[in-house]
Amino acid sequence: MAKTELREYRSKRDFSKTSEPVGGVGGGEDNRFVVHKHWATADHYDLRLQVGDILKCWAVPKGPSLDPAEKRLAVETEDHPLEYLDFEGVIPEGEYGGGSMIVWDSGVWAPMDDVEESLASGSFKFRLAGEKLNGGWMLARLKPKPGEQKRNWLLFKEKDLAADNTVDILAARPESVKSGRLIEELIEKRKHSGPLKPGTLAGAVKAPLPDRIESQLATPSDNPPTGDDWLHEIKFDGYRTMVHISDGKVRLTTRGGLDWTKRYRDLAATFTSLPCRQAIIDGEVVVLDENGISRFALLQDALAEGLGHKLLFYAFDLVYLDGWDLTNVSLQHRKELLAGLLSAHVTGRSAIQLSDHIIGGGRAFYDQACEMGLEGIVSKRASAPYHQGRSKTWTKIKALQVGDFVIAGYTVSEAAEGIAALALGEWEDGELSYRGKVGTGFDAETLGRLRERLEPLRPGAVKLEGTPKDVIWVRPVLSAHIHYANRTTDNMLRHAVFKGLREAELSGNTSPVERKRLISDADLASIWVTNPTRRLFGKSGPTKLDIAVYYALVGDFMLPHVMGRPVSLMRCPTGKPQDCFFQRHAFAGMPASVATFPAVNSEGETKTYLAVEDAKAYLALAQFGVVEFHIWGAMRRKLEKPDRIVFDLDPGEGISWREVVEAAVHIRAELESLGLFPFVKTSGGKGIHVVVPIKPKLAWKLVHQRTSDIASKIAATAPGTFTTTMGKENRKRRIFIDFHRNARGATAAAPYSLRARTNLPASTPLSWADVESIDAPEDLNYSSLPGLLTTSGDPWAGISDFARDLPALQAARK
Repeated sequence: MAKTELREYRSKRDFSKTSEPVGGVGGGEDNRFVVHKHWATADHYDLRLQVGDILKCWAVPKGPSLDPAEKRLAVETEDHPLEYLDFEGVIPEGEYGGGSMIVWDSGVWAPMDDVEESLASGSFKFRLAGEKLNGGWMLARLKPKPGEQKRNWLLFKEKDLAADNTVDILAARPESVKSGRLIEELIEKRKHSGPLKPGTLAGAVKAPLPDRIESQLATPSDNPPTGDDWLHEIKFDGYRTMVHISDGKVRLTTRGGLDWTKRYRDLAATFTSLPCRQAIIDGEVVVLDENGISRFALLQDALAEGLGHKLLFYAFDLVYLDGWDLTNVSLQHRKELLAGLLSAHVTGRSAIQLSDHIIGGGRAFYDQACEMGLEGIVSKRASAPYHQGRSKTWTKIKALQVGDFVIAGYTVSEAAEGIAALALGEWEDGELSYRGKVGTGFDAETLGRLRERLEPLRPGAVKLEGTPKDVIWVRPVLSAHIHYANRTTDNMLRHAVFKGLREAELSGNTSPVERKRLISDADLASIWVTNPTRRLFGKSGPTKLDIAVYYALVGDFMLPHVMGRPVSLMRCPTGKPQDCFFQRHAFAGMPASVATFPAVNSEGETKTYLAVEDAKAYLALAQFGVVEFHIWGAMRRKLEKPDRIVFDLDPGEGISWREVVEAAVHIRAELESLGLFPFVKTSGGKGIHVVVPIKPKLAWKLVHQRTSDIASKIAATAPGTFTTTMGKENRKRRIFIDFHRNARGATAAAPYSLRARTNLPASTPLSWADVESIDAPEDLNYSSLPGLLTTSGDPWAGISDFARDLPALQAARK
């Protein structure tokens, strides 16, 4: 339908010259409308209503009026593609409709009668819900004069609450509802802008549009470089993003190469009006706070809530334009070309912004960034080409040094009767080392809250070596955000300032499933541990009793995911990492409450496996030196038909936590497109587990093969990001999608299981919104998680209710 009805539209335009969309994608049932203000040969307004996969259009020379007595001529024009709803920019002179165009109004509309019948009869009534136009409207077709080819209608407002004969809406609201700019701004800039000529720049190479260019990355530095060959820009706190433009189609990809066009919602459409056919623009997607400073937390909120209109793209480099590879062009010339490309499209309210810079004066610029509370600065050599990957021609320095340090103790002020300073520590090779005190950055309210949090942590604390005598020691389970100037020769922090506690926050369980209480107060009171004060993983680590208490406190959340499943255990009887071992079969001295059952292993041998069938067995294992619980993806009584599958995202060298999160979000979308319902949890290490409940219908071998096909399909969507091949060499700068945990006998860390490493992080189930807000997964540990769960609940409650059939991907098999 769209191809036929767009034939006239396309025949009038040369898409190698105009940035108007080619169209034809179609889709959507939103009934959107737009009114364009169009300064061309004859100035007018264009009303466009979405009808199916196209826009029905009328040119209104005098524009719409809110006065029902004003009837305005509306000339029916050719159908336009849906992508035109967001078009705003300058159509080149000499092209059809050449001139400037802004989105004067937009919103949704609804017909009062059948659309096709109304259009055929010439009496078309409809309602608008826009930012400027609302209420009932009517288009009435005029009888054509002899020989007249144009299809003329009258547009007028109906008498209702939205009618107003006292206001000229065209004069009162002349601005674009999309960018906030006036059409005069586009006209003025068009007068002063000339054609872009990338081929005239030294270093430009004629080349086809590449599918991907790897982002250039800045090298951390302690000081900004000096000299006038360096440009200095603000360091943003957002998602690094590459914009790929190709003949009206726009694709937005992350630093890791993942396609996030849909996730950024309407942002992609803002690039369709740029005066180019092909381009690759490097920049950052951000959300600004009330002071105009980018804040990652605000960006996460906007993405989670679908608030695409809050997103801004700060462009800072242009690496390809209209057939020319610009990576070997100097940065200074690339930025000049980028400014020219954006000149007619950037205002204070537009979604695309140019990341400006200063030349030289890096130290003063850095000092100003610190004073303003910015993230820091990025310095770039003006004469350098674009270097894919990490490079020393780009450097970055944070506004003061920032770190998270463990609160190991505190001192008190007798005069103020409160905390005077915090004693800070830092984990080093599994041991906690003293890093000095911080005594500034607090207010009275903060000091009071800190004391309430720290005093209960005094029992069981360990004194650090080389520390003052006046420190009151606490168990090292809370961390603080600290700004500091530098470190002394003995690694103490200088000029430290407290900026707040680093705490994980969980948004809460929205599942309607009620949590059953599985562990009683009697169970908690009966906790008994041999060698309860023995410390695990170093002199500063938790005790055996801490572990037993943790499992008792999270038991109501963890047990539903463990009970009735075969379990394997990680035991650490001495507390030394080298003495930990894996136990999957029955063992001597095992608590009598732990269930056992026979099963045949992969070698055809019958072995006795373990299972947790009740709270008593669960607590007995926790008190027996068990640190980690690992579970099968099947229930014991239906052992050959798995009901959960796991995609373990294992990052290779050089992959940051944020990139793993991006990958998990991408995989979620791919799995949902297959009709599956994915859940997410931290692995307890550097990775993420994406877990999918499935109906227990298929045997292990078939489940393993189908998850292999799914993993391969996902990896093919971003081969530069993912690999499904084992081996350390294959994971460099990539994420291994481990689907082998879906083989018979394989296990994965159970939800809420601790992991046998420093500070005992937990493999924590999260909501998809929460996984993006977690900056440090190790903060979800044996100390913090029980308290968080009492207020948030289990985001996986009722996970089995979302089980789906595991699809077969025949096309993925060779």
